Amino acid sequence: MGLLLALLITSQTTLVTECRPSPDRHAEELQSEVEAGKVFERTTPAGWILHLRPTDNGWFLSVSVRGRDREDLSRLTPPWHFVPNAREIEGWHFRNRDNTGPNDGSVNAPQELREFIFSPEVGRGIEYNGSATTTEDVERVRAFGRGWLHVSEYRLTPPRPGERATFEWLEFSACLTWPAR
Repeated sequence: MGLLLALLITSQTTLVTECRPSPDRHAEELQSEVEAGKVFERTTPAGWILHLRPTDNGWFLSVSVRGRDREDLSRLTPPWHFVPNAREIEGWHFRNRDNTGPNDGSVNAPQELREFIFSPEVGRGIEYNGSATTTEDVERVRAFGRGWLHVSEYRLTPPRPGERATFEWLEFSACLTWPAR
C-alpha cells in the first residue's frame, strides 16, 4: 500500500509539472534561476513575458505581453487576502514559524508549486475590484490562461529564530498555457 501511495503521489506531481500543449491549448515552458535582489524577465516565443521582481524576502511573479510590459495580466490570481498569494514567492514560506527549520505546516503558505491565472483581457474589460471582483471574471481569466511555477531548488538565508528567511537564489521551471484558437 505504501509503494502504491508513493507512486500515486509521484505520478500526480509529475503530471502537474509537465508542460505540454494539447489540441485545444498552447503551452510554453521555461527553466532558469535567479539570485536574490535580481530581476528575472523572459519573453516566450508567443510573446508572454514572465517577470520575477525582487521583494524583501524573495520575488513577486507577474505575466505581461509586449506593449503592456508593466501591466500584470495575472493579478486576478486568488487568494487576495489573509494568506500569501501563489505569485508571492518568499523564503519564509519554506521555513517553520520560528525560522529554525523547514516548514512543518506551522506557516500557511504555498510551497514548491505555484499556480496562477492570466489573460490579456485583464485591464481591458476585466479588472480586480477588491471584494467586488466577481467569480465570473476570475473564471474568464482562468479559462484563458493558466500557468505554474515550480521551485526545483533554492537556498535560504541561515535559520535565525524570530526572523524571516529570505531566498539567496532560486532555480525554477514555469509553464504558461492558453487557448489554441
